[in-house]
Amino acid sequence: MARRSKATPKKLGEFLELLASNGNVTISAQALNLDRRKLYRLRDEQPEFRDAWDSAMAEAADHLEAEARRRAVEGWHEPVFYQGDEVGYVRRFSDTLLIFLMKGANPEKYRDRSSTELSGPGGAPLAQGLVQIYLPGNGRDVEVEETAGEAVPS
Repeated sequence: MARRSKATPKKLGEFLELLASNGNVTISAQALNLDRRKLYRLRDEQPEFRDAWDSAMAEAADHLEAEARRRAVEGWHEPVFYQGDEVGYVRRFSDTLLIFLMKGANPEKYRDRSSTELSGPGGAPLAQGLVQIYLPGNGRDVEVEETAGEAVPS
């Protein structure tokens, strides 16, 4: 196994630049022959390095968001082939990425909403007492009797 490089201030700066561009600690450390575990230790021990690391990760996240926005809004060219030859392209877009961007930009407006309402026959309130639970797949029913707010099998 090759000996790891020393984590000099210059190397740490280069690591942070790589981290900002790719957002991946392992790849950034390997590119500079630095020990990933040592980098995490430095992060824990040195507040300035931790702050710079966090800033690099935030920058990497911004790059991801910009790429997602580009794919969702501007799209990309996908080649079209005819009889083995490229004859043109079609522009593709990612609706899924657009949905994620919309949810992130305005979570109140675009959040997933669901609610569950339990009621008895005809919308009446549920009656206390005997409840029958249907277990799909095995065909057996279990009856549960409510006693002082706790369900106990009967």
